[in-house]
Amino acid sequence: MSYRENANEQGEEALSLRWPWLLPLAAGVFLGATVFEMMPEAVDKAGTSAWLWGAIGILAFILVRDGLDYLGRGGLPWVATLGIWLHSFLEGAVVATGYGVGLVVGILVSIGMILHLIPEVGAVIALLTATGLSFREALIRNGITWGLIIIGFLTVYFFLPSLSAKVLGSALAVGAGGFAYLAYLSFHERVWSLAPSLVFVLLGTLLVGLIRLVA
Repeated sequence: MSYRENANEQGEEALSLRWPWLLPLAAGVFLGATVFEMMPEAVDKAGTSAWLWGAIGILAFILVRDGLDYLGRGGLPWVATLGIWLHSFLEGAVVATGYGVGLVVGILVSIGMILHLIPEVGAVIALLTATGLSFREALIRNGITWGLIIIGFLTVYFFLPSLSAKVLGSALAVGAGGFAYLAYLSFHERVWSLAPSLVFVLLGTLLVGLIRLVA
């Protein structure tokens, strides 16, 4: 039984069922975050080894999902949750390194981070409701996102001020691999046919690219 069928049996009206363009758009947002944000920064900090860490990230998220499914814990919703939590923690770490350079740089990085997270959090909510979670449950899980940003910031700013760029870049690449997998999962769970879905994937990707260009 698929996650969507299970959601229907429970009487859940997922956002993606009311607005079928949401999941393809979410897939585009995850893809855009991977291509325009996370991997470029990972490669910049860690070099070409970032690609290997990205592949490890994809494999790790696949194993987590399959392992949780095997244990009957609902792998897909937890993989989506862990993906945004890891990403948020790392965003906090990146912001902390920005403040290490200077106040103005830190403020600019903070603004950019907030702008980037808005569509990404929305994409995770769409994916979580599609897997059978209620809108309230999806909001609660995403609410923890903002706390993890603060934790990531405090951890790096106060306890790991000398964190090497290569280590941070490798971690970002693992997160990018997770987001690439979330892009696949979002597209796989869609209810629309291929052609219109691809249009909204493209729109979601371009949206993140535009935010990256502006911020």
